[in-house]
Amino acid sequence: MPLKCYFRVFYTFGVMMFARWALSISALGVIGAFGATLLSDPADPGVIRIIHVGRRASFGLILACILIIAAQLNNWFGTAGFTDAANVWTMLSITLWGLHWTWLAAVALATAIVFTIAGHRPRIWIYASGAAAVGVALTAPLIGHGGTHDALIAALHRAHLLGAGLWMGSLMVALMAGVGDTPRLLLSLRRFAPIAMTGALLIVASGLTLAWQHLTPISTLWSSEYGQVLLAKLAGVLIVASLGFVNWRRPRLRVVIAEVTVAIVVVLALTALLSEVQMPGGH
Repeated sequence: MPLKCYFRVFYTFGVMMFARWALSISALGVIGAFGATLLSDPADPGVIRIIHVGRRASFGLILACILIIAAQLNNWFGTAGFTDAANVWTMLSITLWGLHWTWLAAVALATAIVFTIAGHRPRIWIYASGAAAVGVALTAPLIGHGGTHDALIAALHRAHLLGAGLWMGSLMVALMAGVGDTPRLLLSLRRFAPIAMTGALLIVASGLTLAWQHLTPISTLWSSEYGQVLLAKLAGVLIVASLGFVNWRRPRLRVVIAEVTVAIVVVLALTALLSEVQMPGGH
């Protein structure tokens, strides 16, 4: 294969991976805004900071949707055809992926609008953020492997994302909202255990079921590319869980930062890569 072809393959793959990584961060930010709100006292002025972080995450979700469709158009039609309006219409009107992207884009736009309105009315924020979390959890997985299987697999991917948002997303939003107010941040994290445990249980239950569905026989866990990336992701999740255990015993700012950093830089990057790797059996 000529060097130019290799460059195109890696460029296309890299752009799509980055777009999926941005989508994961934004989705976790929207879901995490709801989880972080549950950590806070409604009368706490820190809720306003959470609202600001959630609003930025909703705008990030819109940007991620744009990046995703640009990367997919480039993947299908090349750099010369991805800006062609006819190609865009073809993708959105007659493909399942295009339909799923339209749903996600609609949810992203609605989330940004609702978050902007709710930002001026804190009393309805908890309901707005809860609805947005559900909407994102239902639609974002459809852009990846969750949109190419039956209803059960789609539901498992949705549960997986919701769990990640409640655990890692809530911690990420709480940390961003707590910048400059460490005592208040650490105090709120003392109430984090029930949310983190709920998210972790959703991740474990859905993840094990998905692995059982896709990795048969078990040898594909280490013999296939998908299984190897999944093992690397599992190692990253275990590191995050270990740091979370330390925080559960005694929240410390540097450990919180380390936990969020590993989740964003390692786990979400491997999640983006996993979405681009073919499942065993050609699924």
